[in-house]
Amino acid sequence: MKKLTYIIVFLSLISCSDFLNIEPVEQISINTQLSTKKGVLVALNGAYYDTRKTLLSDAFFTYGDLLSGNITFTPRVSNGSISVPAFVDQIYHFADEKNDSDLRGFYSNSYQIINNVNLILEKIDQVSDATTEEKNQIKAECLALRAFTHFNLYKIYAQNYTYTSDGNHLGIVYNTQSLKVGIDYPARETAKRTLELMQNDIETAIPLYNSGKAIPEGFEYQFLNKNAAKSLAADIALWKNDWQNALKWSDEVIKNSGKTLTPSAEFTTNWAQSEKIWDLPRTGENDNLLGSLYNFTGTAQYSKYAVSGDFTQLLAANDARKNLLETKTIRSKAYTFTIKYKNLSGLIYRLSELYFIRAEAYLKSGKNDLALEDLNKIRLRAGLLPLTTITIDDVLLEKRKEFLNENKYFWDLARNQKNIVRNLGCIATQCNLTYPNNKYIAPIPQESIEVNSNMVQNPGY
Repeated sequence: MKKLTYIIVFLSLISCSDFLNIEPVEQISINTQLSTKKGVLVALNGAYYDTRKTLLSDAFFTYGDLLSGNITFTPRVSNGSISVPAFVDQIYHFADEKNDSDLRGFYSNSYQIINNVNLILEKIDQVSDATTEEKNQIKAECLALRAFTHFNLYKIYAQNYTYTSDGNHLGIVYNTQSLKVGIDYPARETAKRTLELMQNDIETAIPLYNSGKAIPEGFEYQFLNKNAAKSLAADIALWKNDWQNALKWSDEVIKNSGKTLTPSAEFTTNWAQSEKIWDLPRTGENDNLLGSLYNFTGTAQYSKYAVSGDFTQLLAANDARKNLLETKTIRSKAYTFTIKYKNLSGLIYRLSELYFIRAEAYLKSGKNDLALEDLNKIRLRAGLLPLTTITIDDVLLEKRKEFLNENKYFWDLARNQKNIVRNLGCIATQCNLTYPNNKYIAPIPQESIEVNSNMVQNPGY
């Protein structure tokens, strides 16, 4: 992989109102930066800031909806023409190029985040002005962030766990130590080993958590808090076909997080507020990156992405989730937009997802009655009649309807070895994809292949 410089940018501490509104002011040696609690927290805050910037980009956050048929495109404000936005053009056509990947920034930024939290983990025990409890909280968040960042890399660059019968196909580079320029040339793990390392990181992190968070500013839900770590543990277990741990961690969050499902009557006014587990914040400039992706502001300003006809035709007339959509006329044609990000800024995990994880794990454990109970809880909230039988297709369909524009559906299809079908509104040169296929994953950026003799490119690229 591309070498990461052995430097962390020093960032000034921030007030609550300016949480994550950070700018580099000077570069100092890593030993000086991470010798005090203040320096460590500044570095950790920088890792969160880079996580936000990386995850809430067009290329990554639209991925799960774009490739699975939930998204179409709006006409340009300037001339009314419709085209695929440049940031996702290659991704959308299943034609991402290794020499100029749409995801090149996502790849390099992700490994920089990992390198930075590894540096914190290597230095934290020598920090003399932090208590053991404070150090443990910092370790917990760093380990969880390391697992989470590798998890996102795995979903983009490695085929799902069941792509081979033993999981011994290519996974990703999994870094548990900081890299030094010109010295470290790591190789890719197998998919099985990648998920094992991920699971080990998150399950090591969870017991280290205290109540609260490491950084004093902001709200707990704006950080990778303990409930978010448990949600991640459930998610990783689901990807690993580890139904026991998927049930364990999803059940823990559902029963003990204190979160409640948003009532259907509050969808338009209070959507997800009671169930949000991790919602990345806006900066001091009050920017709303997901709002810029998906919100309609007016006929002179609207997002590049709209909801596809493939999706809107799925919702029954009485489905309360229709209240999370708005239809607007642009150049004499109707377009549908989500309103989810009018009040939320960077939603990563919410309680509803834990019900779907638990339902899928119950189903695949042969406990259909319990899976039905969880799935019907979501259906009843949406105003729909309960199902009396259940299949994986029922779970995936309901999850698609629930998590529009939350970057989920493509990977649910990939995990379950489903084909990709995009019809209404699709303008790609290749709309559909039959599983298995090399194009279910992206190419490793070529510069990382060239600098690392141990790196192996994904098949087909």
